[in-house]
Amino acid sequence: MDIEQNRKRDWNIMKAEKGLNILARMLLILFVISATILPVLTTKAQEPEYDGYYSRFILHNAIALAFIVIILFRALIRRKFKKNFLVGVLLLLVVYIGYNVLYYQNMDIIQFPWAQYNTAISLGLLIVLMATETQTIFCDDKLIKIIIAIILITNLIGIYVYYQGYLSMHMYNFKLYFHPFEFADYYERRFNWIYFYKCQYSCILLLFVGFFVAHKDKFLNIIVYFLSLAVLFVCLYIAHTNTSMIGAGLIVAADLVDEFFKDHKFIIAKITAVAAAAVVGIKYVLKWLSGERNLSTMGSRMPIWRAAVEKIKANPQGIGNRFVLNRDDWFHFDNFNTNNCHNIFLNEMLRYSIPVGCCYAAFFIVTAIYSLIKKFSFSRLATWLAFFLAVSMDYSVQTPELSMVMFMLYCIFFYPLEKNN
Repeated sequence: MDIEQNRKRDWNIMKAEKGLNILARMLLILFVISATILPVLTTKAQEPEYDGYYSRFILHNAIALAFIVIILFRALIRRKFKKNFLVGVLLLLVVYIGYNVLYYQNMDIIQFPWAQYNTAISLGLLIVLMATETQTIFCDDKLIKIIIAIILITNLIGIYVYYQGYLSMHMYNFKLYFHPFEFADYYERRFNWIYFYKCQYSCILLLFVGFFVAHKDKFLNIIVYFLSLAVLFVCLYIAHTNTSMIGAGLIVAADLVDEFFKDHKFIIAKITAVAAAAVVGIKYVLKWLSGERNLSTMGSRMPIWRAAVEKIKANPQGIGNRFVLNRDDWFHFDNFNTNNCHNIFLNEMLRYSIPVGCCYAAFFIVTAIYSLIKKFSFSRLATWLAFFLAVSMDYSVQTPELSMVMFMLYCIFFYPLEKNN
């Protein structure tokens, strides 16, 4: 009797798990579609100015939260969590708890709980994906192929929209906004697509390049793979973001180096050839950049960072809702003004306090180091270097796209290792 009851219980658990896997897979597809194809649907207090800085309800984060609940419930009924990323999960969990506790304790100054809600969902998504089995949800890489298709579709649509004369389109407070070329705020056309600023779009594109490189075996053939990369590079070009363009090139070049060194024959000659190519490439990039930006100030970043550090020292508890909205807290220079630190970690410190900003930076640093310890390759290292370069030079990751950034980091650095195990 007990044996029969156990069999029936196990059968019911298997049926429930199968249903939860299907539901989780559907939610992930909806999440990726919402985060990449639909205009970023969010609600906010200010309209239309400073829309990206004070996002409240975000559609794809709501979907991500539902996904988190489903896969945690699935893991609990099976009483089974992944062990191969246990150390990384525990380290990130400590940082995650520290971030949320410190943010909550400083709420009187910050006065914007929505940022904590959305950040908690986004960072939690990476931890939960690392802690739970996902191979059945990804359905033997079928989901990876679907995500590749979604990425290509959204960016091909984006290229079409750009050549129809639009820089971006957004959806906030349930209204759709198109921004034609004539409303450009800068001296150059900067394509944002469905994101609020070009640096955000470019950073996502950078991770898409890393994603394509990490899963190049999922493409139909090598020609389709390189054509797909070409689509992303066209988008980077019309976004006019030099940092991300260089970073994307670095990722692809590093992957070629990995392929070059698979065969250990003639290793000295190969090292010499790669070193020579690197010197020529760096020289060409520096010459190109010098015509685009003032390299002595890193495109005016050096004075911004110095001013930001001084302002952070003067406001160690953060400035909360004064961030961006109060022009007295902007950075004023002789020939330009800027409303943020042009660095995501400095922005977190200025906006939410030094301890909160340090926890935020630690989350990314721990993820990077742990992923490279688990498996090292030149392309994995290059993806992290390119990402950190992008987020150090501008406010490239804000609340609306953070969950997609976390999902891409998992797909690039951890899912391939789970599959191999």
